Amino acid sequence: MINIAIDGPAGAGKSTIAKAVAKDLGIIYLDTGAMYRATAYLALQKGIDPKDEQKVSEMLEDLKMDIVYKDGEQRIIVNGIDATPYLREHYMSKAASDISALPCVRYKMVDLQRDFASKNDVVLDGRDIGTFVLPNANCKFFLTASPEERAQRRMKDLEEKGEKVDYQTLLSDIIQRDYNDSHRKVAPLKQADDADFVDTTQMSVEDVVAHVKEVVHIKTKNANPTEQNAEKPSTIIPSSKMDKKTLARIKTYYKPEKSFAFYRFLRVILRPIQMLVWPTKVIGAENAKKVKGALFTCNHYSKMDSMIPYFVLFKKEAHALAKYELFTNPVAGWFLHKMGAIPVRRGEADIESVKQVLRVLKDGKQLLIFPEGTRNKEGTQHMAEFKTGTARFAIKAKVPVVPMIYYQSPKAFRKNWLYVGEPFSLEEFYGARTIDENHAATEVIKEKMDETRRLCNEYVEKATKGKKKK
Repeated sequence: MINIAIDGPAGAGKSTIAKAVAKDLGIIYLDTGAMYRATAYLALQKGIDPKDEQKVSEMLEDLKMDIVYKDGEQRIIVNGIDATPYLREHYMSKAASDISALPCVRYKMVDLQRDFASKNDVVLDGRDIGTFVLPNANCKFFLTASPEERAQRRMKDLEEKGEKVDYQTLLSDIIQRDYNDSHRKVAPLKQADDADFVDTTQMSVEDVVAHVKEVVHIKTKNANPTEQNAEKPSTIIPSSKMDKKTLARIKTYYKPEKSFAFYRFLRVILRPIQMLVWPTKVIGAENAKKVKGALFTCNHYSKMDSMIPYFVLFKKEAHALAKYELFTNPVAGWFLHKMGAIPVRRGEADIESVKQVLRVLKDGKQLLIFPEGTRNKEGTQHMAEFKTGTARFAIKAKVPVVPMIYYQSPKAFRKNWLYVGEPFSLEEFYGARTIDENHAATEVIKEKMDETRRLCNEYVEKATKGKKKK
C-alpha cells in the first residue's frame, strides 16, 4: 500500500503537486483541504460561525460526507449538496482555517481520512498529514515557499478566475494563517521528523513533481540489493537538525569562488605528494580535454576519489558535489569551498545546490559527481544503484558526460589506476520531464560506466600480465 503525505503551509503548491503525482503514479488523490472547506461551507450555509465549537460539534452529528470521483476529479458531497464549486472562493480560506482549528472537526476529518487511506493507494495533502493523520505513511514530504511567493501564486490563481484581490491583503492572510496553523492546540502545522523538506520558492512544478516521484520510487521499490551493497544505516544529518550558526555558514559556501588562485597554488604544492603517496596511472586523460562544461562521473571508494582527478586532470579549476555534513567543521568547510566543492543536502530538495551546479556547468566548467551517491566501503567492483541526479543535471544543462572508473580503491604507496572513458551525450533526453525518462537516461549512464569498467579491467590486466612475463 502506498500512502504519500504532503504537508506544508497555504500556497506552497501542495494540491498542485499532489494531483500531478497521483495522476502520474496512477493512484488516488484525496484533497484533505477540500474536506475542511466543505465542512466550513456547510457551516456557513447553516449560518454557523466556523469558530463556534459547540454549534459546529452539533452540526457534525448529522454530517454525511461522500467523496466521489467524476471524470477523474474529486467531488465532495456534504449532506447531499455538491460543495465542490464553492470550495476555492477567497472567503473560504479563512473559514476553513477557523473551522479546522476546532478539535471536534479535526478528529472527525481524521477518522474519514484514515479510513480512506487504509483501503487505497493514495496521496493526501494538508498541514498535519505526516505528523497526525498518517504518521506511518511510507512517503512524507513538507513543501514550503516564502510568504511573498505564496501570495503571488494565490493572486495569480484568483485573477485567472476573474477575481480582483489586493496583494497585501492576501499576504497578510497567509502570514496570519501560518501563525494560526502552527499554533493551534490540535495537530499544529510542523514538519514530520522523517519528511523530505522541499522549498518550492524557485522550483518549477515539473521539478517538484519529479523530485517527489523519485523519492517515492526509492522508498517503495521492491529492490533486493546484494549483501555486499546492502543499504547501511543512514549517516545523513538533516539540515533541520543542524544549529542555525552552522547552517548560515554552510550557505555561504554555495556560491563558487571567483578566484581559483589558491586552488592552483595548493595543487602545485600537493601534486608531488600525491604522486609519491598515491601514484596513479591515468588512462585516457586526453578524453578529459575533449569537452568543456562537462559532468565527470566516477565510482566512489574513498575520500581520495575526488582528490586524484583534481591533481591529475583539472589543473586550473574544478568543482565537485560534496555532502553537507563535510562542511560542518569550519576548517574543512573553508578548505572544500576553496577547492571548488559545492555542498548538497542529501535526502532533501536542495535548490541552492542545483542552481550552483547548473551555473557551473553552463559556464563551461567541469564538475565531478558520484552517481552512486555514497561510497562503496566493501571495495568491490560492483556499483550500487545510480541516483537520477546526474542524468538530470546533464539533461538540464545540456552538457556531455565523461565516465571515469577506478580499477580498485586508491591505496597509499601502491600503483592505482584511473580510466577516463569517451565523452557521450544524453541529447536524446533533452527536455525530459517524466520519472521514466530520467531513469532511462540514468540507465544509459550506467551502461557507459559499465563499458568503461570493462575497458579499464582489460587495460590493467594486460599491463600487469606483461610485467609478470618479464
